[in-house]
Amino acid sequence: AHDRVQKNDVRRLLRPASAGETLLDIGCGTGHWSSFFAGMGYQVTGVDIAPEMIEVARTKVPECSFQVAGAHDLPFDDGTFDAVAVMATLEFLPDPAAAIGEMVRCARKGGHLLVGTLNRLAPLNQHRISKGKPPYSSARLLSPHELRSLLTPLGRVRMVASSSPGHGHRSPLPKRVVGRIAGLRSKLSGPFIIAEVSL
Repeated sequence: AHDRVQKNDVRRLLRPASAGETLLDIGCGTGHWSSFFAGMGYQVTGVDIAPEMIEVARTKVPECSFQVAGAHDLPFDDGTFDAVAVMATLEFLPDPAAAIGEMVRCARKGGHLLVGTLNRLAPLNQHRISKGKPPYSSARLLSPHELRSLLTPLGRVRMVASSSPGHGHRSPLPKRVVGRIAGLRSKLSGPFIIAEVSL
């Protein structure tokens, strides 16, 4: 159910590809999101730092191209891709700002960045963190406001974080947080934030 909601949120923010448009999927793992982006019409290149993940991705998603690479030092020329995505990866990186900088470098002018990350304010994620188990024990989760602050200098930011059925309840947020996200609480209460930046 969460996966279905997250993919619907991506479709709200990222248009299907025009002929020949390319997308870089950073932290692609075994190719779950790469396959989805390919289904939207993009020519997808996925990168991950784990060779074992890349081997699985090459087998599972043969329609995409995969290689081993880290998010902080991407082996691509400036402006190579029409869109660059990082899904459920940013919160596990040692330097998210540096990774965002590499995303921008690899995207063409007029292109798009897509960030999917766990919402620190969502009750589900707070529960996951409280258990202290990997991978959440090592994650540095962002709130919607923190993610927006990171991305706003790059261009126009659109964000959504929907809840799946059965998880639509909202826990109270501090007044200062409610003010900062400017009335978007109903759209940003779910466990996974999707943000799109037009460069």
